Parts: sequence; C-alpha cells; structure tokens
Amino acid sequence: MEKLTKDNINELIDKILDDRHRFDYRIINIIADCGYALDKLINDKEWVVRATVARQRYGLDKLINDYDSDVRVAVAEQGYGLDILVNDKSADVRLVVAKQGYRLDKLINDENDWVRKNVAEQGYGLDILINDESFLVRAAVARQGYGLDILVNDDDSLVRKIVAEQGYGLDILINDKDPWVRRTVAEQGYGLDILVNDKDYLVRIAVAQQGYGLDKLVNDKSWQVREIIANQGYGLDILIKDDSEEDVSDAAIRYLIKFLKDNKKENQDKNAQD
Repeated sequence: MEKLTKDNINELIDKILDDRHRFDYRIINIIADCGYALDKLINDKEWVVRATVARQRYGLDKLINDYDSDVRVAVAEQGYGLDILVNDKSADVRLVVAKQGYRLDKLINDENDWVRKNVAEQGYGLDILINDESFLVRAAVARQGYGLDILVNDDDSLVRKIVAEQGYGLDILINDKDPWVRRTVAEQGYGLDILVNDKDYLVRIAVAQQGYGLDKLVNDKSWQVREIIANQGYGLDILIKDDSEEDVSDAAIRYLIKFLKDNKKENQDKNAQD
C-alpha cells in the first residue's frame, strides 16, 4: 500500500478498468478526459467515453467508423475525415462538417434544414439560401445581414424579427402583425411614441425598458408593465402605496431598499474619505 503519485497512477487506473463494471461511466469518462488509458477506453461500452477519447484526438481512424453518431460527431469536431463524414448518414455529423466550412458546395443542398442553416451561418450561398423552404435557413441568412430588403416581408415572423434586430425596415415592421416583431422594433428604440400605446403588453414592456413614456405606463393596465416601471425606480410613491398587484408593490419596495442601502454606502465612503 502506497500513496498515489504520478508514477503509480497508471497502475491504479489499470486495476479500475480490470473491474470496469463496478464503476460509473462518469468516473471512467474523467479518466479518458485526462488522457489516461486511451488505448483501452477507445473500446469502452459507453459512447460518452468513446467520444471523449475522440476529443483527445486518439484513435480517430477507428472512431470515424463508430456505430454511434455522437462519437462520429466528436471525430468531425476534430476536423478529421471530413471527406468521409460529409456523406455520413447522420445529419448531426454533417452539421458539424458544415461548421468546419468543408464542402459547403455539397451541403448547401443537404436534405436537413439544420445542415443548410449551418451552411448559411458560414456566409456561403446566401443568394440561394435566401429562398430556402425552411424558415430556420432564411433566419440564418437574415442574421448575416443579407437580403434584408426581401426578408423584411418574409412569411415567417422569426425571420422578420431577426430583420428588425438588424435595425432594418423598422418603419415597416413597426406595424407587423406579430407582437414579438413589434417588441423587437421597440428594443431598437424606434417608434416609441407609437408603440407606447401598443395593444400587446409585451411591446409596452419593451418601451418601458427603454425608459420611455414612464409617466403614462406607470398606470398601465398590465401589472407586468408596471413592475418594469417599479424596477426602474419610477413612480414609487404610487406603486408602493396604491398598486393592487403584490408583485408590483414588492418590486417598488425592493428598489427603495436598494436605493437606501446604496445611498448609505455612498455616504459612508464619503465620510471615510473626509
């Protein structure tokens, strides 16, 4: 019996692996993650362990053919065997190949939406992918700032929301039928004088978060809007005493307490300097 050292750690690990079934896979995975016994763990029964071996860049020539797609994903993440994995049956693997920027000319036509989305995220083939049937792909194109003059009128609200996030077409999107799009317009600080009266409370929350129209929104019919007002320290004389919603009055009191404590600390620091 002896103390564990760098010299005898391998002996202990060998003993653990000789009795592998007794140990939780998470322990075995840590061993792999630390780079020990990779020659044995490459054949471990748990895909998590084999994937960790791959991330150690060990045995990639074998693990590229692993039956579990998550292991092959780990291989692709290493940039190994992309010429083979670009044709993998698993979309998860091909997606990683796309992230590596490999054979985007092929993957642009992949049957899987998420693969094509990742092609768009590489900035490749945007002139084609702008017309993709999947909103996920068109949304990725919009995030690249491409074709916003077309995508501002997209049928899908997520795509239009992303266009608004780019600060484009706000004069059009301020009238969008989807409140999440109009909320995004408000978050850009555009048209607050109009959106302060929006019918959807989510939009008015965004207006309040911009610090606009607080004198009006302090009396908003939605307690969620009034809570935002309280969080900004506005209208506490009304919200603490008169608001019927406990969440709003509690928020107002929390702001008051924070203000008092901050003011106390400021005075203490000032006195200490004097």
